[in-house]
Amino acid sequence: MQSEQRRLENRRALNKKPLWWFGGGIFALFIAALGFLYLRGFFRQESEYKISNVPSLKDNRFPLLVVSLSNALATSGRLTGFWVGADAIYDARLNAIRRAQRTIIFETYYITPGRRANDFAEALIERAKARVKVQLLVDEYGTNSVPDEYWQRLRQAGVEVRFFREFDWRAPLEYNSRTHRKLLLIDTQQALIGGAGVSDNWDGDPEIGDRAPWLEFEASYQGQIVSLLKGNFLQNWAYVGGTVDLAEGVSCPEPEPENKFYITNDTSTLSESTMRMLFQISFLAARERVWIGSPYFVPDSNTRSVLIQAKQKGVDVRVLTMGKKNDKPIVHFASRELYGDLLKAGVQICEYQPSMMHAKVALIDDGWISAGSANFDPRSYHHNDELNISTSNPELVKKIDGFLVDAWRTSRCLTYSEWQNRPFTEKIQGQLGLIFKPLL
Repeated sequence: MQSEQRRLENRRALNKKPLWWFGGGIFALFIAALGFLYLRGFFRQESEYKISNVPSLKDNRFPLLVVSLSNALATSGRLTGFWVGADAIYDARLNAIRRAQRTIIFETYYITPGRRANDFAEALIERAKARVKVQLLVDEYGTNSVPDEYWQRLRQAGVEVRFFREFDWRAPLEYNSRTHRKLLLIDTQQALIGGAGVSDNWDGDPEIGDRAPWLEFEASYQGQIVSLLKGNFLQNWAYVGGTVDLAEGVSCPEPEPENKFYITNDTSTLSESTMRMLFQISFLAARERVWIGSPYFVPDSNTRSVLIQAKQKGVDVRVLTMGKKNDKPIVHFASRELYGDLLKAGVQICEYQPSMMHAKVALIDDGWISAGSANFDPRSYHHNDELNISTSNPELVKKIDGFLVDAWRTSRCLTYSEWQNRPFTEKIQGQLGLIFKPLL
């Protein structure tokens, strides 16, 4: 009888073991996730920038503040092109590449296999075979869907291809920090900057429900600004092991005093963010309007507070962001979780309807814009290499104004009551997204 009882007890113990293993595994994963968030600084107290008495855009001190507080580089140049939509943007890039006579420099975060990537490769290969020096710096994570054969074709033609921040087991957490820039330089004479990667997605992605081109723009510059942008590129080129050949020289055209531009090259740390400082002083300088375009709009409490302050002063504060047709639903829901205080204060938040909204820009009053690769989120503030051009150039201000006005015509603006009554499942997804917002 006792032996039978022992057998039953042993059987029960064996049956319990899988439950213990399962529970232990879940607990271990929880501890690992907690440890990862701890190492990433998730529990670190968010720093607050307290800034008062910011002069208006018309004050001569404002550009000096941009330079000194956001580490911006002051230069001169002129706007030579502005394109909206995938066809116009990619045609402009390909035409610029085909005109190159000496050098082509391109840095980007995102490339996927398809027609756009093939056209891009063919244009680079043709120029490389014509003995144009081609340097291609691509983000390792953002281009990991591209097969090795693609890069081999480029290299065989003479294109120098390097990957930014490949995974290193000796510093695994660094892999979360990417280059998010989109920069094309031709002969150190022309620079094209925008937010578009090299992908068929920008023509419309049926997988996310849109069949219209993504909302995007790109601008072209000439003048001294191009030489400084080349220097920005060479910093990352040296980092990935590329040779920085200074014998090539850097062109230095005569400055154009009436066409000032300011380059903010954000290679931030967790303790500071030049991009966040740039945006904050720009918003506080507003007297009439703050119009923001950002697909991944996940502003920290400091940025939200500044926008509410601007609204309380009578400034027209609007945000244009992505709607249901988007490539990152978790970011969309996390973003929506943060709308409450903004909507309650009267900030207008509108979601673009025809397709994915991907443009990144801030328009302040009628005299200041900042545009480039940076979003209003922790990743752009603290993790990515970003590149924005800021200027009071009236021609560009006018074009950005028209771009945003057109986009708002096909956008849907939320109300505070609508936000309060959003589905419970959406709230849960949003809260989960906010937990991992530094990784989004």
